[in-house]
Amino acid sequence: MKKILIVVVLLLSAYYAQAQFNVSAQLRTRAEMDRGIVKPVHDTMSTFYYVTQRTRLSFDYNQPKYQMRFSLQDVRVWGDGNVYSSTGLFAATNSFNVHEAWFKIRFGQYSNLTIGRQELKYDDQRLISWRNWNQYGLSYDAAVFNYLKNDFEINAGASYNNQMLQQSGKPVFENDLYDANNLMKTLSFLRIKGKLSEAVSASAIVTAAGYQKSTDARILYLMPTAGFWMGIKSGRFDATINAYYQTGHAQSGKEVSAFMLTANPGVSIGKFRLGAGIDYVSGHDASNDDYLTKEKTFNQMYGAVFSYYGWMNQYSYMKSSTANGGLIDVYPNIEMNFNKQHTARVYFHFFNLANDVMIENLLIDDRNLGQELDLMYIYKYNSDLMLQAGFSYYFVTDTFERVKKYDLGHTQSPLWGWVMLTFKPTLFTTKNN
Repeated sequence: MKKILIVVVLLLSAYYAQAQFNVSAQLRTRAEMDRGIVKPVHDTMSTFYYVTQRTRLSFDYNQPKYQMRFSLQDVRVWGDGNVYSSTGLFAATNSFNVHEAWFKIRFGQYSNLTIGRQELKYDDQRLISWRNWNQYGLSYDAAVFNYLKNDFEINAGASYNNQMLQQSGKPVFENDLYDANNLMKTLSFLRIKGKLSEAVSASAIVTAAGYQKSTDARILYLMPTAGFWMGIKSGRFDATINAYYQTGHAQSGKEVSAFMLTANPGVSIGKFRLGAGIDYVSGHDASNDDYLTKEKTFNQMYGAVFSYYGWMNQYSYMKSSTANGGLIDVYPNIEMNFNKQHTARVYFHFFNLANDVMIENLLIDDRNLGQELDLMYIYKYNSDLMLQAGFSYYFVTDTFERVKKYDLGHTQSPLWGWVMLTFKPTLFTTKNN
């Protein structure tokens, strides 16, 4: 018996010697001063102060043939609890969830299949993003095939979504809509990336988003999006370029014809990067005869929000944020890398409607939506601990107030300040022999 136990221990030791196991955590606390982020506030309202916190615990298991990640998450607003006492101490029972839970099987040296809830982010995340600024983040229930050899990469993913009946834990029936807020019933994509030269990398992507018809769950409308991303780095010059076109049918059943174009070139001079970007997001032109007969406002789907169009997220959903007019965003920017620990960023956005819009039977041909100033400071104490702070201010215009559906002269200029501390320690790790 003793010899058998010794043999078992030796076999297990040999097996786990080829594997690696890690336990890591993330605690991210953010204090915010909010007077109109996402949507401006009426001039009778006061500035709002609050603190939110993300807490994650992640388990990673990795060996030559397989890999697995399991990430638990709790997100809360300080002071929010459904269990409390007269002393003012709080507890909560409803903020816990699974952020990631996926299994990866490797096929040889270059390819793998990842199945489960996972973070996805490609290129500069215009279409598929993890939206990490939001404390909840964004993860996808999907199956994704990945191939990577040298500088050539292929990613192909697919998903099919249902909501769950709380009483039975089973999926909802076929005749129940999977649609609360523009939710996708399906999302599939194919992306190919490679290097065109030493200075230029590029990727092409095709996505197919499926939306159930709002009045008949048996009808699925497909909305394909196709385009490319390009990254350029040559000496002091760098740039990113995007071009995407959407077609098919929207959830409304209308034909889609929309596009998005972006460019963000910059030059590095010493410790500074000077940039001047421009984004063009298509929309409807209220002066045309075909106004609203087609869907012409580009749908960003699950693309990044905080990273673009101003950090105050005034234009997080283009249809409602621009009254279907689309958006032109010109943003000169400066990044200052003082050393490995200290970084500062300054962005100034000039926002304009891409087209004239119709609001309450009034044609709005003044397209000036105002300007936004964004400031951010980053201090990286070490690989585990980082401090960030920021301030944003929006300069409103009459058109901005009309688009946001406020009476003229009764909107406070939005402002927002925040401080965030992120701690990401590795709690435990084993190393391959």
